[in-house]
Amino acid sequence: MRKMLLAVVGATIALVLASCALLSWSQPSVKVYLTDAVLPIENVESILVTIDRILLLSEDATVVVSDEATTVNLLDLVGQELYVGSVPEGTYGQLRFEISAATITVDGTDHPLRISSGSLKYNLQGFYVKSGTSIVLDFDLSRSIKVTGSATSSEHGNNPVEYHMTPVIHTRYGHLYDITGRVVKNNQGLPHALVALFETGQSSPTAVTLTHKESAHWLAGEFRLCKVRPGNYELKIYANWQSAQDPDYIFELTPATTLSVTVQNEDVDLGNIDIQ
Repeated sequence: MRKMLLAVVGATIALVLASCALLSWSQPSVKVYLTDAVLPIENVESILVTIDRILLLSEDATVVVSDEATTVNLLDLVGQELYVGSVPEGTYGQLRFEISAATITVDGTDHPLRISSGSLKYNLQGFYVKSGTSIVLDFDLSRSIKVTGSATSSEHGNNPVEYHMTPVIHTRYGHLYDITGRVVKNNQGLPHALVALFETGQSSPTAVTLTHKESAHWLAGEFRLCKVRPGNYELKIYANWQSAQDPDYIFELTPATTLSVTVQNEDVDLGNIDIQ
């Protein structure tokens, strides 16, 4: 079986599994999942996106991955992955999301999340995925959401805030493995740090996520980068990433630490990573 994974910051797992038909095929197929990405605003409570359909396009056909309207909370999938459907293996050129509504909640106030088009399109450049491999489309919300207007909700009445989303997507495919670890500062787990994985010598990240706050499922400071290809990487941790004036310049900041990471044919656990 081939898998397809969609990396996104969020989606309620139970909701999406219950409302998205899990498509099955008699031939080898690509499974479709959702997983994490990042949003650079600590006081965001939810990001609700209603996805009407997910389509995968080839030269010969348009395959419907899911055609049941699904509302997902994108904040619920940090460090997680979510199966949403299967499609036949083959060569594909474009993935398309048809979105009818999006809302972001900040400090208890709901705001429209404006999307440049009701249909988000991502060109896959015509690659073929073999049986037993995976595809990940990782929506990097640390750079996908732009905020205009006042910086705090208390000023909304005088200078209304607007939130705009133009997705930045990282693609990973093949035999894929997870990278996990925990960021620690002064012997305490550090939540809300930005963890970015770069192929050695590259300036754009391959995958990004946030460290978690303490919860029933995570220790403070824990993170998981879902589904990464084997290779040599640099893992950079940004403790002050929200000081960037523009999300496009986050990775021009100086990281708190940088590690060399090699992914071979198994998951990688980095253990505790101490930063100053």
